[in-house]
Amino acid sequence: MRPDTPAMLDQLGAAYQTLLSRAQPPEADRARLLGVLDDLRWYAERLGALRWETPPRPGRWSFAENLWHIVEQAIDAAYTPEPRSIVYFIDHGKEHVGQAAEIFALFEY
Repeated sequence: MRPDTPAMLDQLGAAYQTLLSRAQPPEADRARLLGVLDDLRWYAERLGALRWETPPRPGRWSFAENLWHIVEQAIDAAYTPEPRSIVYFIDHGKEHVGQAAEIFALFEY
């Protein structure tokens, strides 16, 4: 069973910090990765707890399911001997931020 959304966001932040400390990327990449976390926190707040687990349409993942996908991946990578590059996690995270924006739009508009 996955944790609740606030706990997942905390886990993602911890995994990202571990990945950053291991990779020592340029400051711009560090800021971009942490921006993914900031954006996901922002969308979580905008969606509200009542919609975190609700898919916006049948057959679509909920915000929490999308979040859990990248949390699991980041945690696994944080403890892998040779994780993927930080740029991969930036790109993948930005993809899920876009999905969060789409989920929000489907509920709101």
